[in-house]
Formats: sequence, structure tokens, C-alpha cells
Amino acid sequence: MLAGTHQTIRKADHLIFRTPTAGDSPEVHELLLRSGEMESNSRQCYLLLCEHFPSTCVVAEKQGDIVGFISAYIPPDRHDTLFIWQIVVIEALRGRGVAKRLLRHLLSRPNLKRIRYVEAMMSPSNEAAQPLFRALAKQCNCSLDEMMTFPADFFGEENRGQGNLIRVGPINSVSKTLIGRS
Repeated sequence: MLAGTHQTIRKADHLIFRTPTAGDSPEVHELLLRSGEMESNSRQCYLLLCEHFPSTCVVAEKQGDIVGFISAYIPPDRHDTLFIWQIVVIEALRGRGVAKRLLRHLLSRPNLKRIRYVEAMMSPSNEAAQPLFRALAKQCNCSLDEMMTFPADFFGEENRGQGNLIRVGPINSVSKTLIGRS
């Protein structure tokens, strides 16, 4: 078990940002279920994310409770790209920059110093994520490209709309240093 490896902690407004452990997976799963806006996967999926991909995922804690989570991974054939799968923050903390701080924390990790692009798949109606990625592109002084990747019928009965790929980059090392200091 890899629990406890790659621990990084930062405090900001009484929030602690750190790598997840396998023991966090039930609470992460519950967070996604309660969000009301996010698609939740199986509890086993979050167990595997926390156990196998802790270096590319991050949790935010407040008073011992998980209040935010990013799941991400590096695609096997693109070692300079971080693909953000899900970002969720409890409703009480939405609109307070927690998602932005989760993303900044993740990008400032030493193991992700080779990352030059951040990607995410989302529907055009995802109004919460659009400003987050625009702000990242502005802060890093780089471009944001959006392209339709999967038509709506690829998602079957989920009826989530088309899947657009958002790509921010290239992010240079100076921008990543500034992100880590923000």
C-alpha cells in the first residue's frame, strides 16, 4: 500500500492541501455523491485513484473533513500533459477560490515539473470549470484552446452533451514557479 507517500501539506484559510491516501477514498466518494453536480464513479474507482495516482490527485481538508478533490493523471503517451478528470468542492466553499488553489497546489508539486499542458474534458454547459481554466491560462500567460472531441451520442443515455477538450499551455517553468507562490 502506498498510503502516506508523497505527502505535501499547505495551509491557506484553514485549508490543508495534500495528496490523498487509500483511506480517503470513502470520503472522496461521498463528496462526489453529495456534490449534486458531478458524476460519481464507483467507490472502487476512488480507491484506485487515491492508491495508484496520489501524486496527480489532491484533497483539501478543513477541520479534518475533505472539502475538495481533484483527480488527474498523466496520459501514457503525453508525459508533458496533466489531464484533469474531476474537480469538486463542497457547496459551502464554492466561489471562494478553493478549486483554483487545489489546481495551483497540484501544479506546484515537484513531480509535475515537466507538465507543460493541462487538459480537461467537459461539456460546454459546465459554467464552473470554464472560468477556472481561463484564469489558469491568464495566470500562466499562455493559450486556452477548446475543441469538440466527442459528440453527445458517444455518451449514450448519460445525456451529458458533447465532450469538449480544454487545453491550457504551454506552461513554462517561470509560470509554474509563480503558481506555487500564489
